[in-house]
Amino acid sequence: MKIATLNIDWARKKNPQKTAAFLNGFNFDFLILTEAVDLDLERFPYKYPCSPIPEHTVYENLNYTEYLKGEKAFRTILYSKIPCSKKYPVTDDKTNLALEFETALGNIVFYCTIIGTWFKRQPFADNELHNTISDCRRIHAENPNLFIVGDFNTSFKTGEERLSISSKITEALNSFFLDLKVKTITSEIENNIDHIVVPESFADYTIETGIFAEKNLVSDHQGIIVSFKGFK
Repeated sequence: MKIATLNIDWARKKNPQKTAAFLNGFNFDFLILTEAVDLDLERFPYKYPCSPIPEHTVYENLNYTEYLKGEKAFRTILYSKIPCSKKYPVTDDKTNLALEFETALGNIVFYCTIIGTWFKRQPFADNELHNTISDCRRIHAENPNLFIVGDFNTSFKTGEERLSISSKITEALNSFFLDLKVKTITSEIENNIDHIVVPESFADYTIETGIFAEKNLVSDHQGIIVSFKGFK
């Protein structure tokens, strides 16, 4: 099974059609896009967006309709080859998305998130951190097979602190992941702030962790991929 995530920066570097054409060149099982617009990705029969950003109005500092020249803004969208079996409520449904899928290794939940929609600007970063932690604790209590995926605006690699929102948020995430017994299997990728976090019990099934899109190819973020064995 292949899971990938990419912040496409609202497809501004390449227009939506070119961004879709690029992504259609890969064969993922799950793809989580952040700072997304609605793309037609032919490999995926299922598409699950979060609630859209309100149109034609200033929402959290920005009129997204004007900024994206009429495109509807979705902070997170999950594309899948299989249907979702359950949707969990989240605190901020315009930023986060929590969906459960039946897989060969049991039911897994993807919690799709952005922490730092305005990078260091407050109160957004702290609110988004708090929402992610509280949502994931609640979901984890119901299903511990929790994958936390998206744009964390945080590097967990020593020496790359400049890429992170703050040491406080990095420390809070590390402590939270330790408490939930989940592992940031993308933490050693260089210059990386987008992550795929998996239960410790799933880490042994990892066969590949890497980059499928270099920075500035599609957006100002890298595209990250993780592959697991033992899945159909």
